Amino acid sequence: MLFKDIIGNNAVKKQLTEAVKNNRISHAQLFSGKSGSAKLALALAYSQYLNCENKTENDSCGFCSSCLKFSNLSHPDLHLIFPVLKVNGVKTPTSDSFVNQWRELILSNQYISINDWIDSFGTENKTGQQGSIYIDEAASIQRKLSLKNYEAEYRVVLIWMPERMNLTVANKLLKLLEEPPKGTIFILVSEDANNLLPTIISRLQTLKIPDFNPEDIVHYFGGITLEKAKHLKNITDADLGKMIKIQQDYEGILDLFEEFSAWMRLAYKMDVGGISKWVDKISTMGRKHQKLFLSYAIKMIRECLILNFANSSLLKTNEKEHAFISKFSPFIHEENSVMIVEELEKSIKSINRNANAKILFFELSLKMVKFLKVKRKFALK
Repeated sequence: MLFKDIIGNNAVKKQLTEAVKNNRISHAQLFSGKSGSAKLALALAYSQYLNCENKTENDSCGFCSSCLKFSNLSHPDLHLIFPVLKVNGVKTPTSDSFVNQWRELILSNQYISINDWIDSFGTENKTGQQGSIYIDEAASIQRKLSLKNYEAEYRVVLIWMPERMNLTVANKLLKLLEEPPKGTIFILVSEDANNLLPTIISRLQTLKIPDFNPEDIVHYFGGITLEKAKHLKNITDADLGKMIKIQQDYEGILDLFEEFSAWMRLAYKMDVGGISKWVDKISTMGRKHQKLFLSYAIKMIRECLILNFANSSLLKTNEKEHAFISKFSPFIHEENSVMIVEELEKSIKSINRNANAKILFFELSLKMVKFLKVKRKFALK
């Protein structure tokens, strides 16, 4: 992965390359950013730059032996750690058991989410596991680091989604993070650093990765307008991985706003017949569409809360969305918002587990009817 292939994030790229050039490389670093940010892509580009044999001022050469191996994530001194599932009769689940599958997914898209990774297991994940970094991983890491580097100056241990480590693993890694073997760099790539142990955080140099801005999105896709880029950013909460899926799967098909506003009107009117027809329609669409719709619904509920309780300048809505939530937001408040978001998130997980879409969306719609009738205890001042 080359820095030049990553859109935006110029300040971060400069910070990373300057650290290498000035020999101020931290032995344990945390790349923290939201789902779909450039955190993993930057971590991979940084790992490649560390060991490039002909690095330039701003990037790896891309052609040396080290770069070629890092570019396909096959370098023997790049150790990849990520959440895994207990499937296919694997008795001691570690990243090594699934590294080819993870590598293939990441090479196709460096902006994937943890849900994308779990979804890649398909029907193998019969129990709906969400992925963890288990105790066997700690022993595997310790065993690898007891050996010398194969060929690189810096051996990189890249841990993706370290917040999925269980407590035992985290505690076993504390000493390694504080005093890793010579020539070893730990890079943790997290989208929820608040769930890491404070003792882990204290041992890491933290680098916060910003969201992509609309100009970055225009540059990435090419040929789209700034207005469309802003719309994509808003409906995905700046998640480039989701934007890529939308562009691939839903171009010219999807109007999430119309779908959401129609659903809410049916729920408010308690129109069971209309709800039944709406459910028939959405249940025939693919799981990707259904999950994207539910994610958009969560986003719109949160926009209502922002309008109710915060500065309206923080809203991430277009003109149509703003007009709708201006009327709809009084029905979303502290008494029902948490319940609504929890049900929407639960529905996304159920879709991942191949739930019956017609039953799921009909039950969810009836719950929305109930939630929208919940009265707030206190009026807004």
